[in-house]
Amino acid sequence: MKMDFMINQLLRLLEQERELYRSMLTVIDKESKAAVRSDLNALTKAGAKKENILVKLRLIEEQRMRLVREIADAFDPPPREFTITTISQLVGEPFAGQLSQAGTDLSTVLNAVKDANHRNKQLFVHSLGLLRGSFNLLSELTQSDLVYFRTGNVKRTYQTGKCVNGEI
Repeated sequence: MKMDFMINQLLRLLEQERELYRSMLTVIDKESKAAVRSDLNALTKAGAKKENILVKLRLIEEQRMRLVREIADAFDPPPREFTITTISQLVGEPFAGQLSQAGTDLSTVLNAVKDANHRNKQLFVHSLGLLRGSFNLLSELTQSDLVYFRTGNVKRTYQTGKCVNGEI
């Protein structure tokens, strides 16, 4: 009976964790749109929401780890690697199927979050490169002590930006 209670608790924690990661996915999407619009307030709000979700995730993860340790201690001897898959193999139905499905659902959402984070990282890296180029270009244009060489060229100490042409 105690094992059934612990498995039900684990299923509830996995569901909560999955929903929080879905919320994270929504926030990451909003963050991406805010970055494209250059909306600093929306980016700040998205960052704060992500922080709140991460705090909640950390608390749920701690609860889940404690619960999994208790479940592992109930088996003699406890398996070396104790994962959701391992637990689903050790317990009977209907819990085995529910745990397996919960693990699959959580894994799917985690992969979606990872992909969205990767896309946002690429967006931010690209934006940062464009900003650096613009800053360097403006810095060179405002430089008052330009020195011309005999050839008429001005020595550039760093890359000043990117030139974009619609034709190849």
